[in-house]
Amino acid sequence: MASFPFILQVQNSHSQIELNYNGQQLEFDQPDLEGTKQSSGCLPCGPSSSGFRSIKTVEILNITIRQENTLVVATCTPKNGPKNESALEMFEFQVKDLALAQQWQQNVLSHVYKDVKQGRHYKILVNPFGGQGHAKRIWEHTAEPLFKAAGATYDLTYTTHRYHAKEIARDLNIRQYDAIISISGDGVLHEVVNGLMERPDAVVAHKLPLGAIPAGSGNALSFSLLGEDHGSHVGNAVLGILKGKAMAVDLCSVTQKNSRFFSFVLQSFGLIADVDLGSEHLRWMGEARFTVSAVGKLLSQASYPCELAYIPEESNVEKIRAEYNNRRNQPVAWADQTHDEMDQAHATIVDRYGSVVDPIKESDGWVVEKDRYITVVGAKLPWISKGSVSHPAAQPNDGLVDLLVFPKDIGRAAGLQVMIGVETGEHVFHEKVRYMKVKAFRVTPGAAAGYISVDGEHTPYEPYQVEPHRGLISVLSVDGRFARSMRE
Repeated sequence: MASFPFILQVQNSHSQIELNYNGQQLEFDQPDLEGTKQSSGCLPCGPSSSGFRSIKTVEILNITIRQENTLVVATCTPKNGPKNESALEMFEFQVKDLALAQQWQQNVLSHVYKDVKQGRHYKILVNPFGGQGHAKRIWEHTAEPLFKAAGATYDLTYTTHRYHAKEIARDLNIRQYDAIISISGDGVLHEVVNGLMERPDAVVAHKLPLGAIPAGSGNALSFSLLGEDHGSHVGNAVLGILKGKAMAVDLCSVTQKNSRFFSFVLQSFGLIADVDLGSEHLRWMGEARFTVSAVGKLLSQASYPCELAYIPEESNVEKIRAEYNNRRNQPVAWADQTHDEMDQAHATIVDRYGSVVDPIKESDGWVVEKDRYITVVGAKLPWISKGSVSHPAAQPNDGLVDLLVFPKDIGRAAGLQVMIGVETGEHVFHEKVRYMKVKAFRVTPGAAAGYISVDGEHTPYEPYQVEPHRGLISVLSVDGRFARSMRE
């Protein structure tokens, strides 16, 4: 490849300008709006319609040349400042020397896509019933134009019934696709994960990367990847899918009676489960339903009896924070550089600590408690929804579950302080809160009825055991780690 910078002389609005790509960004002067066009169906974009433009490498989607010697640069850039949603912009320039333009195009695209495949083929699942029912519009008006501009191809399915996504993932010809993308909340991805793990070729299928475009009430994976500022932004999520690499993520096995399924978000008992499942009649409120319901539960001081058992790895929150920051300073290890726990010979996952019906072995280091709790929640993602950083030290692939416990005597005043702290993850430092890294945990409800939520899905109200397995799935990510969720 030629050395940087890659420079091309072009015409824009009757003025000659220079396109300069230096390996970090594409820079050029934009005298006025004439000659620069935006694709139809996209949100208003661009910090300014004129002046100097600087577009980061990751924001460049495609460069094409039309027969009339028009060079088109498709980008996904922030509309008005770095905290705003990124959206599609199409810049058109006239070129005089077609051969030079083609060489410049090749040089820039080779670098822009040097680490990822350009023109991926996706299986896209849209749940038109999820959240507030906006998924179809989100796909057609915002997401689809970005996929097309990037030169990506896709096979689109609208889910029609519960477990439809699971059926698709279980029967999909995975060799035809580079990734599976969900336009919904986390429920569709929960189904996809379990469908992949049920396949006879799960040893291969579980390596197919996943992507999430937020269109549900919670969108935990999207917020965990993109952070509080961008977790609900469709454009940023699509950009991560188009330009991201496969990041290894742990998967948890959940056993109940004689059944086993898999979880990638959270497993909750008590208040969080009640908020998640008991507030479905408030879906019209969107993300606000979680806050409204949680405040009501905390003020009522509702608590729930259960037997809680867990195998602790670390229970000192300051040590957890130190390890979190240490891991963030380590080089990123992508999915193709890590090892997962799938038995390559038999395509099975072995739970080291047995299932919920097995007796607890003292030699495994189990700690057993019996009490009333406001909530007990295990998770593999830091965010569970916007403004809810419930498990701030959660890591993609540390092989552990983050366990959050609110005791019964937390009190109303402290409860509200904790609730406020959840917005930033500071609640884990409150003296009334217990936050641990564990190798496994088990919850045995003490009441006859209630809610248990796994990845936002209704789960039978009976004992369950959770155990993490390292790197069993992968998700598309630009950064190779979750957004920062815990203070340094």
